[in-house]
Amino acid sequence: MILGAVIANRNPFIYLNNMGKVMTDGRIIPALGAAVVVLLAFLIGSEVRAQASPWTASERGGVRLVSAVTATGSARTLALGLEFALKPGWKTYWRVPGESGMPPRFDWSGSENVAEATVAWPSPMRFEIAGTQSYGYEGRVVLPIRVELAEPGKAAALRLNLRYAICREVCVPEEARLALDLPAGRAGASPHARAIAAFAARAPQPGRRLGWRIERASLAPAPGGDGRWELVVEAASAAPFRAPELVAEGGERQHFGLSSVQLGADRRRARFVLPYRRSGEPAGHKAEEPAGEIALTLFDGARGGTFTVRVGGPQH
Repeated sequence: MILGAVIANRNPFIYLNNMGKVMTDGRIIPALGAAVVVLLAFLIGSEVRAQASPWTASERGGVRLVSAVTATGSARTLALGLEFALKPGWKTYWRVPGESGMPPRFDWSGSENVAEATVAWPSPMRFEIAGTQSYGYEGRVVLPIRVELAEPGKAAALRLNLRYAICREVCVPEEARLALDLPAGRAGASPHARAIAAFAARAPQPGRRLGWRIERASLAPAPGGDGRWELVVEAASAAPFRAPELVAEGGERQHFGLSSVQLGADRRRARFVLPYRRSGEPAGHKAEEPAGEIALTLFDGARGGTFTVRVGGPQH
């Protein structure tokens, strides 16, 4: 009866005081080991909960904020993660969704001591829903988030209003309001640090670090002579490509379709072709060559590399 009363008390400090009384009573000392385990579970569970927001869940899956650290410490930046746990068959979108879909939208305006939050996007998969091709994720995925504090050393209140879509045969818009508070003080690694780091390692990096290079990028008339144009990119790799994909991003009115690829015999060279158009141009109109630079993201499995090219100009 005494032990039951002690365990029911959720204040750990009162718990310790009551345990002292139980021990001096001398009647249930054999239960001490079990009581200590209960106390440790309480303390550890409270700490883990403090490093993750509650799940916002539906029958399609859930999402939450997690932290790689236990407190803000003295650093100017924090490593967080947006963790998705999607039910089998459901998918959500990458920052460039492809032929259809909506990328996640982030609103941090309700946060305190947050100057900026930057999302890193791990390499996605390509999938088809209702006859359209898209890029995104399935199962469990963590989007790493780099948070810059307005006042390092002070507590931070993270408030995220998230809008996203998840799809199977149809797409369903979702919204989640996530809250995570990190106290000031010494920062240790949390149980979520390893997962955040693992997904951060899958975010695209400068392509040359992977032994990749862009040998040519040009805008050319598409076959058929109907006025359509396409972006043609030739890439090379020090090691054989497996199943590469290329995504192109230009100016506000420039749109690039999904890539098709031809691999060389040794799979160390890849030729990508991406349909190109400009917003507002009538069908069959000869597209203008993109002005300025084009951002390329090359994926091959879990690896991703970034490049910046100028069509008809030198490659970087």
